[in-house]
Amino acid sequence: MAAGVPRVFGWRGRNFRVEKILDVWKDTGEWWDGEEEKTFVRLLTTGGGTVELFHSDRGWHVYKTYD
Repeated sequence: MAAGVPRVFGWRGRNFRVEKILDVWKDTGEWWDGEEEKTFVRLLTTGGGTVELFHSDRGWHVYKTYD
């Protein structure tokens, strides 16, 4: 497991366990407008779902889910 990536995360009242990290990248966003750099991870949950999370100074957040 990559350093700092949660092993379990909650979303919409449910907990999801991270099975595998598929990709990690950083995005500077709209830096010219003061947006902070964010770290993104694409991961596979034990239930077979694919989810993207991002980390900001306020913690981890769900960015995108895949069907």
